[in-house]
Amino acid sequence: MDTAIRIDETDEKILRLLIKDARARLKDIAKECNITSVSVLNRIKRLKKIGVITGAALYLRAELINLPILANIGINLDAHHADKEEIIKLINEQINLVEPSTSIGKYDLCALVFAENVTELDRVVYAVKRRFDMRKIVVNIFSNDPHFLFENINLQPKGT
Repeated sequence: MDTAIRIDETDEKILRLLIKDARARLKDIAKECNITSVSVLNRIKRLKKIGVITGAALYLRAELINLPILANIGINLDAHHADKEEIIKLINEQINLVEPSTSIGKYDLCALVFAENVTELDRVVYAVKRRFDMRKIVVNIFSNDPHFLFENINLQPKGT
């Protein structure tokens, strides 16, 4: 695990403003933080350089492009027959299947899948199932869009 990086109150404020709107103008951020635009730019560059900021994300309203189903797939592997990396590679090859990752907990692997309908969702699940020995695949369909509340993240935890 990477070493925790300490940030000051100004960095935290900049991060919170960027979490709220990643395209916020430097001038507006500077005004909120009571520093110059150049200082904001330098701080953002430093936060990028040390890996705190890795980019900006776009959140798609998939239902508007005819992908109304969002599901989470939990996979339990058969320890003797399945290779996590091989399954992640297969998942990466599936259209509309995003964010494959290994996990600790109830499932060995998890992934999100967008689908036009339940039949398409079944096709994706079956493609993974037929290729590998698995103990279990569980599909949970979201009943509404997940809400990401990144502004609730404690940007300055006390540490362990």
